[in-house]
Amino acid sequence: VQTCALPICPLDRDAASVRARRHALRASTPAAALDAWPTVSVLLVTHRTGHLEHALGQLARIRYPRLQVVIGLHGVEVPDEHVDALRSHHEVHTVAIDGQLSLGEALQVATAHADGELVTKVDDDDYYGSEHVWDLVLARMYSGAELVGKALDWIYVEAEDVTAFRPVYPAESYSTFVAGGTLLISRADLADAGGWRPVPKSVDRALIDAVKRDGGLVYRTHGLGYVYVRHGGSHTALVDDAHFLTKTAERVDGLVAHEAFGTS
Repeated sequence: VQTCALPICPLDRDAASVRARRHALRASTPAAALDAWPTVSVLLVTHRTGHLEHALGQLARIRYPRLQVVIGLHGVEVPDEHVDALRSHHEVHTVAIDGQLSLGEALQVATAHADGELVTKVDDDDYYGSEHVWDLVLARMYSGAELVGKALDWIYVEAEDVTAFRPVYPAESYSTFVAGGTLLISRADLADAGGWRPVPKSVDRALIDAVKRDGGLVYRTHGLGYVYVRHGGSHTALVDDAHFLTKTAERVDGLVAHEAFGTS
């Protein structure tokens, strides 16, 4: 873990600020008074069994009172008992999905098995802090946006074994870009936008464009609690690793270690 010579490290300062905001919003809003927090279904669609253990560990860490997990096994088979440990934390459904379907089509199948008022997409190789879903639900509440997601601030580039802090896109703003592994939208708004597009790549971009074309709002909240991983394998992103090592404000050797990301 890198240390900071300043009295308060910027990451610690930002984490403290976000914690205070979460507490205020969760304790002093109409939703809190009425205990009216929406139900959320987390969608994990994967064709990489080698990443499943990691993904299940991330999902087990997430805290939210009304959470369901839908795991879409995209052309792969995994014994059901492999997810039994996750069932002690959340309601879990596994769905077998034809491997010939595109990623967008696979997400649509997973969504059809979701019961939550809201659905949020997670990727099988990224890191998610325990308050990740809370951050998205709260951002949707105070922004009024149809689609919300996090800023793509923290990127772990495995080939270089470095985490880049790259705050290129301002947080807490209406936008046309959010991190694809953090999208949250209501099932109703998703249906109104035509659902997930039947494409193999750029599924996130396609949904954002559809929401914007229909006059909807897209909101980007802060990037704490999410680390995007470039692991050197296949990605649906269209840019290479070097792109994420430009315009960096800070670099940390190895995977950034901090409680905000669940990596400390």
